[in-house]
Amino acid sequence: MAEKKGLFDKLFGKKDAAESAAKEVKDMAAEAKDEALIAAENAKRVAEAAQKKAETEARKAEYEAKKLANEAAEKAEQAKEAAKEKAEELAKARDFASKREMVEKEMSQRAAEEAAKYMATYTVTPDDTLSHIALRFYNKATPAYYTLIYEANKDVIGDNMNVIVPGQVLRIPVLPDHLK
Repeated sequence: MAEKKGLFDKLFGKKDAAESAAKEVKDMAAEAKDEALIAAENAKRVAEAAQKKAETEARKAEYEAKKLANEAAEKAEQAKEAAKEKAEELAKARDFASKREMVEKEMSQRAAEEAAKYMATYTVTPDDTLSHIALRFYNKATPAYYTLIYEANKDVIGDNMNVIVPGQVLRIPVLPDHLK
């Protein structure tokens, strides 16, 4: 029976070994499955972290783009205001130049009209009187002629027509038609 027992042990020992090997394979498969689940879980976490990072970067990029757009809009508005101010200054300058031109033209016309009223200027010498000056320019020394010179130069001569001073510059008016 010992032989039987040995054969029995061998058969059942092999069965136990097979069961043991199967259990080991089963345990290894369970471990591999667990490792695969852990690896899948880690991959899932890495993917989620990458997605969150990508979303954060996208928000950051969107914020920076909006910030740059706002700065550009602000600079454009400032440039627009500066251009508007320059245009207003230019308009004022043109208006001023136009007014200045009108004033100069008017002054020129007045000067021409004033010049047309006078035939000459004369600088008074020590021996001059208004009648001598009238005689020199009009060939007549009567009151109508020297009074004409006085009236044209009242601002230079003053209130007394009998007092003229050497060095005064007098304007000699053109004779009006009634004295020609």
